[in-house]
Amino acid sequence: MILGIDHIVIAVRRLDSAMERYRRLGFSVVEGGTHPYGSHNALIGFEDGSYIELLGFYEESPAHPWWALLHGRGGGLIDFCMATDDIRADLAAFRAQGVEASDLTEGGRARPDGYEVKWINNKVGGAFQGLMPFIIEDVTPRAQRLPSETTHANGVTGIHCLGLATADARRYAAIMGAVLGQEGQTFLDDELGASGIRFEVGSHVLEYLSPRDSSSPLQAHLAGNRPAPYGVSFKARGPSASFEPERAEGVRIKLI
Repeated sequence: MILGIDHIVIAVRRLDSAMERYRRLGFSVVEGGTHPYGSHNALIGFEDGSYIELLGFYEESPAHPWWALLHGRGGGLIDFCMATDDIRADLAAFRAQGVEASDLTEGGRARPDGYEVKWINNKVGGAFQGLMPFIIEDVTPRAQRLPSETTHANGVTGIHCLGLATADARRYAAIMGAVLGQEGQTFLDDELGASGIRFEVGSHVLEYLSPRDSSSPLQAHLAGNRPAPYGVSFKARGPSASFEPERAEGVRIKLI
């Protein structure tokens, strides 16, 4: 069963500068480590158990599934992972709905302290990438994959909502609803000029959003061939705030 958002992935051209940008936004950022396939990361952990992965490349890696999302489509918020308590059953459920999902493969990274974190996960491709999650199961204890620091100067305690842009919200929401075993809630977002379908998954919310007309900023996002995730909001203690994409490596962020 899908339990909630495990983490979101933000692809950046320079990991060191991205870490500094997010620290200036009030996040506590820690080094994650290096993967054996050309990428390295930094992590921002939250009290709700979810986290942000800031991901860059320390060497050219065109075969990496996220390389083109960064270098060909501009990077930023490119993907998301959902936690599961039965990864094989959930992989089969996504495939049964026609999702282009790879077999499970072993992944891992070496933390700065030398500890080798290991997990299994799949990848999602084609028209489903960024609209359907990849899923993960830990081989080493999950606590070893997550950053231990979860306190932030900006008061963020966890992910609230991930917004996903698509010209056909109903198509992808139908898939997600079938996997989750729930019917999404339809709504209108006047700020974005969008119609949407919302799912509550654990303590998190997923929203599939489609522009209602050409004036919607979602339309420009889609026309620019940007990655499907459009923006993310976080639960926070303290005042509401918004961070413009220019300050956050291309990501639209709200604190609520």
